Amino acid sequence: MSKKWYIYGAGGLGIETVDYLMDRLACAGEDDIACEFIDDNCTTDNRNGIPIVTLSDTVRGSKATIAVGEPSLRSVLYKRAKDAGLELSSIISPKAYVSSLSEIGEGTIIAPFCSVQATASIGANVSVNTASIIGHDVKIERDCVISSMVNLGGGVKIGSGSFCGMGALIKEGVAVGSSTIIGMGSVLHKDVPDDVIALGDPARVMRRNEKKSVFGK
Repeated sequence: MSKKWYIYGAGGLGIETVDYLMDRLACAGEDDIACEFIDDNCTTDNRNGIPIVTLSDTVRGSKATIAVGEPSLRSVLYKRAKDAGLELSSIISPKAYVSSLSEIGEGTIIAPFCSVQATASIGANVSVNTASIIGHDVKIERDCVISSMVNLGGGVKIGSGSFCGMGALIKEGVAVGSSTIIGMGSVLHKDVPDDVIALGDPARVMRRNEKKSVFGK
């Protein structure tokens, strides 16, 4: 019987993550692991030929990775997966550079062409998307989403449950609070607090993130 590795979320980030995982497994010669999606609300039984199951159908002790782009939902699904007896496991693309002096938390995704530099620390259940640069001594706390082509300068700190939009640039040493959104293409030069939305070049706080949500759900 094949071992299972579940991707929790069958949307766009889910299919990307399956692709990273299959690439990684092929490089490692691990051909005894079968990939499946978890989606409790899906109306079909597969996506691109990959089976979709509900959480109640999963095999306890199997590996799982959360693949949704909403930080607050990542946190909820992480707890559900843990409670179901799944082992939250990281997926690091073989096409990414990850320093041996960095730390990567459980269940974190590092996409192709990312660069994670020496002494960077990425917490549990984080998604770092394609071609992002994580500088030396950066600290990203749990449940964050770092979109494609984000550049975090050395010593940047990102609080838990925060979201950096595509192409955002954050100056070295800047601190971003928890549950905060940095908008697509923004250039952040100064610290921003918890629960805000910051946009622009230079980025400024526009309003509170009252719903603690990126996509407004």
